[in-house]
Amino acid sequence: MKKNEGFSSIWGFILVAIGLALGIGSLWRFPYVVGANGGAIFILMYIAIILIIGIPLMTCEVAIGFHTQRTAIDAYKTIAPKSKFYLAGYLHLIAAVLILGYTAPIYSWIFKYLIVSFQGSYIGLTPDGVVEFFNGFNVDKTQVFIFFILNLLLNIFVLIFGVQKGIERISKILLPILFLIMVAVIISVLRVDSAVEGVKFLFLPDLSKFTLDSVLTCLGQAFFALGLGMLGSMVFGSYIKDEKENIFKSSSLICISLIFAGILAGLMILPMVFGTNLEVTEGVSLSFLTLPNAFNLVPGGYFLSILFYLGFYIAAFTSSVGVYEAIIGLITEKYNLNRITAILISAVPIVIIAYLSINNDALFGMFDVIESNYILVFSCLAIAIFSGYVWGIENVIKASNIENEFVKNWMRVSIKYITPVAILIIFLSHFFK
Repeated sequence: MKKNEGFSSIWGFILVAIGLALGIGSLWRFPYVVGANGGAIFILMYIAIILIIGIPLMTCEVAIGFHTQRTAIDAYKTIAPKSKFYLAGYLHLIAAVLILGYTAPIYSWIFKYLIVSFQGSYIGLTPDGVVEFFNGFNVDKTQVFIFFILNLLLNIFVLIFGVQKGIERISKILLPILFLIMVAVIISVLRVDSAVEGVKFLFLPDLSKFTLDSVLTCLGQAFFALGLGMLGSMVFGSYIKDEKENIFKSSSLICISLIFAGILAGLMILPMVFGTNLEVTEGVSLSFLTLPNAFNLVPGGYFLSILFYLGFYIAAFTSSVGVYEAIIGLITEKYNLNRITAILISAVPIVIIAYLSINNDALFGMFDVIESNYILVFSCLAIAIFSGYVWGIENVIKASNIENEFVKNWMRVSIKYITPVAILIIFLSHFFK
């Protein structure tokens, strides 16, 4: 069994884990769902869910890898050799491969818009022209696939250098740059007339918008935004080499950083949209149709568009390279392969899924439903049940080097009772919409 290289320090782990989870979740969906579901009330609920469920569950996932110094499949086998929970490791692997493959169109769109923002291709276009510009690129499936391949090659270029000189180094460079970009954009957009309306949309509580569906949306957003159940946290836990590291503390720093990043994303986007009297949308429409129109209307829109799409691509890139690292980390260990071979082998299913997703919108939607509603849900449930009842929560607490009694009780109640129920609620809710 091949032993993986570890991180040079705990900060390497924290930054890589933040980069993996940050992804497109915070910039893609969080700002809209906050405003559409009660503003400040949703944010408070989101913070509560991450504190009560997210941090303990991330602690468990990281601890499984950290304690065993093994990645996913072999980690489960090391702790419970007679159980079938090692199959959950394959589920985590499938989750990672699938999400890296089927989100290919999104990465391609971001990459394309980063390049054309420098060229100013959509500056001066009418709203209809912006729509035509996006559709013109998206219907050219060959070009979309080429942009995906270029992004994949950039991922591979980073990963061939290993953990410390590859993903850890790039995360230490790109994440501080992303933070500075976000702050610069926020300062600029808050000077736009009526920008305060976007801030109100994000932060003012609106009870009329907060419903039971809002709670379910909040639960789903929290799980997805933290990157739980998709292999990375467990593999990266095995890369931590300091036996005395407090895993709960590190997981808390990661989760709090991701909350902060989501709020910053909202402050980047919503004041500009409201300041230009455009409709607040989500996903594709917000990022590639609404925002280009906003850049055409605000002072310095050309430079703001460059900063925004550069930040957007950094967030997407750190996520994809993090997920890819987790995949090759498992493959190199499990099958005793060298790094280059593992990179090339894992690229095959990723490219196939990407090709299908890019060329068939129905398959893209199907992959998204399978990943979000089933694979990630059962991955997280497996981690919770394994940690609470198979390995045992007391062993998790000991392995995580948790000494505070309040935190110990927090972990016990969350993992054994609250988290499994919350995950089942998320799963069942999909059948009653």
